[in-house]
Amino acid sequence: MQKKKIYLLLFVICFGLNNAESQTQDTLQLNLEQAEGLLLENNLSLLAERLSIDMADAEVIQAKVWPNPTLEVDEVNLWTADYQKKTGEPQPSLFGSDSFGRYRQISAQIEQVIETAGKRKKRVELAKVSAEMAQSYLEDFLLSLKTEFRKTVYAFQFHESYAEMLDRQLISLENIVKAYQKQYDQGNVNKAELIRLQASLLGIKDELIEERKALNELNEELVVMLNLPDQTTLSFGTSFNPDNEYQLPFNYTLDYLQEEALNNRPDVRISKLDIQRSQKELSYEKAMATPDIAVSLGYDRGGNILQDFIGFGFSIDLPFFDRNKGNIKKAEFAVQQQNYVNENKLLAVREEVRKSYKNLLQAAHFFDDIDTEYLEGLDKTMEAYTEYFKLQSINIITYMDFLESYIDTKRTILENQQEYLDDLEELKHNTGLEINIPN
Repeated sequence: MQKKKIYLLLFVICFGLNNAESQTQDTLQLNLEQAEGLLLENNLSLLAERLSIDMADAEVIQAKVWPNPTLEVDEVNLWTADYQKKTGEPQPSLFGSDSFGRYRQISAQIEQVIETAGKRKKRVELAKVSAEMAQSYLEDFLLSLKTEFRKTVYAFQFHESYAEMLDRQLISLENIVKAYQKQYDQGNVNKAELIRLQASLLGIKDELIEERKALNELNEELVVMLNLPDQTTLSFGTSFNPDNEYQLPFNYTLDYLQEEALNNRPDVRISKLDIQRSQKELSYEKAMATPDIAVSLGYDRGGNILQDFIGFGFSIDLPFFDRNKGNIKKAEFAVQQQNYVNENKLLAVREEVRKSYKNLLQAAHFFDDIDTEYLEGLDKTMEAYTEYFKLQSINIITYMDFLESYIDTKRTILENQQEYLDDLEELKHNTGLEINIPN
């Protein structure tokens, strides 16, 4: 398993580096599928959570064992006084000796507790329910982890794309400011226009710094999730649809999605298993009202009227005062409580699906009037405005207004692309369905 993880990591690193034309040598470029492969192999929290299943299986093994027998050795006299020899009754000697052991006394008893009312069987059933819950907890953890990871990747891609757009505008504006500085030095333009351009340049630089800080923070989160070396710099191919065709990638009705959520979600199974566990606990508490029996086999040398006495016995608690009524009543209330909790969980799940479904519809509605032609036209218009301004065909106010509008529009589109993908991931999480992202 360890070798497999190492080979996978080396393959992804090599693949990423060979395709990272615009990245530095120490940048690891991944797509979402490759990143998720690393996540499932390397994530330390997931590896730790998987051990919970082994721990639960071990509890089942432990629940199956019988109580250990008890051995008691008593009444051993290490020496004998002369008075005791005169008044005591001699015993047969031990180990073929003529005198050793004639005045030695000892008793021993071995006792075994036998559980009644099927306590052991009920304890095993309870442990098996806990093992099923451990499996469901792992599935729920994995579902949440993948959702969180994908959202983090989408946030990374948003900031990366937005930073690249700002960087392009920064380079263009820097060239304009340099040209304007020369024109100002020659007395061809006024200082107010130069200051306006410089102020806009500083604003873009400041925003670009904030974007890179956000990328650094997201890079840190993803490196920890993927369990990569701490100096790894990540880069992801975009998951945003280049054609901006963001519609529902399925034909499911809301009712269907709600029913699928009730059937597929691990936390719903956990809620149902909680009811089973409380019922098993009630059955076990009722069994605890029946006292266990302890059978024993005893040997007595020198302490009985018979030499080398061997006898059998048993013991049992007499349930006169404690019949476990309090714990039984508590377990009955726990069953009722879990039924209420489960009903609330089912209602909450249906509403979560309804909310995420509506949010996805609203996110998709934003792109109804946006297509590739519009975005290409927006970029070309920005390039044209830049050239017009350089040729002084338009004034600075017109140029700066369009530049600010362009940056705001690009950010709004990127934000809504991220929001759509986030809402889709939320719907996938809330239904337990794996819905493909539109390409």
